[in-house]
Amino acid sequence: MHISYIQAIKNTTFRLEAVGIEGARTESELILAELAKFSRTEIFLHYNTQMPQSVIDSLEKVVQRREKHEPLQYILGHAYFMNLDLLVNPNVLIPRPETELLLERLCKIVPHEAKVLDLGTGSGAIALALGFERKDLNITGVDVSTDALKVAESNRLKYKLDNVAFFQSDLFSNLGEQSFDCIAANLPYVSEHEYLSLMPEVKDFEPKLALTATEDGLELIYKCIKKAPEHLNPGAIIIFEMGISQAKNIHDALEATGKFKNIETIQDYSKRNRFVYAELK
Repeated sequence: MHISYIQAIKNTTFRLEAVGIEGARTESELILAELAKFSRTEIFLHYNTQMPQSVIDSLEKVVQRREKHEPLQYILGHAYFMNLDLLVNPNVLIPRPETELLLERLCKIVPHEAKVLDLGTGSGAIALALGFERKDLNITGVDVSTDALKVAESNRLKYKLDNVAFFQSDLFSNLGEQSFDCIAANLPYVSEHEYLSLMPEVKDFEPKLALTATEDGLELIYKCIKKAPEHLNPGAIIIFEMGISQAKNIHDALEATGKFKNIETIQDYSKRNRFVYAELK
């Protein structure tokens, strides 16, 4: 069968649009570039080139999976985050673009040679991106899921980041008396009710353990707030990623401990409440 790249892009776009996938044209170009081992710009230069049979065969398999709303990152096996290209699979959440804002802030405000804890590390995205940008930092990433930690460790080895270490811990359970200058917590924050209305890419494919929590999604965040002061050095900072309606509850919980100051809600690029920041008194 003879088919050019531009024909394949048009066909793929049509099929993805038919099942309601947004940005179908962009995705089609990404898929073809990936399978042909082109950059996004190179694919434009090869529009009228005939595709090899191996790419045609691979494309059909990818499109069939994507038509079922399986996330493209899982199909391709990797996801871009900050300046990293991270391995991902269904044992970890796909790193979100809005979390990059958290990283940008941490890179600026975390003190030189600080000890940082990444709670709920998943693929290791936050810990590794921070360790990549700030080689002076000593970063520990923990997760309750050993399957997630295998992915994180593979990513650490890929980038040879000796300033990052991963191990299994349910929040602070295996940290002993260690204390840190910064805690970044991207914990599950979706309520069971919200979970039911998530898009199929998330609800049907991403790990529920990493998404949902009881108490309207705030169970683990509340536990973290209660225990965090024991693991923070004086003046240390803590920052939570959260759902857009959770800022007040988290703010109130931090305030109720009597141990935090300068509590601040930070918005993402869409002007939605996305993070809560605080400092230990």
